[in-house]
Amino acid sequence: MTDGGVPRWLAHFLLVVGWLLTPVCAWGASYFGLWAGAKIGVRLSAPGAMVGVALGIAFLSGFLVLAVWVRAMRRLPHWLAHRMAPRRSQETPRAPD
Repeated sequence: MTDGGVPRWLAHFLLVVGWLLTPVCAWGASYFGLWAGAKIGVRLSAPGAMVGVALGIAFLSGFLVLAVWVRAMRRLPHWLAHRMAPRRSQETPRAPD
């Protein structure tokens, strides 16, 4: 690796791990949304409305986090490309001292 670049293997590793974490992020957000919706829905008197509020907030939170995560993951290769160390074949040879 040369000065100040992210190793290529680390950039590829981050990309793969990021995409593998996509379902975990969506699940976590929907679970949190369901919990928050249940806390809000308890204040209502109709059981159907309680469930509807909980499911609606779970869906919205899961969808929003998934949309933001996928957008970030689609931009990650471009962001990492500017920070990756050059390949050894692309490095300029150093002049002898």
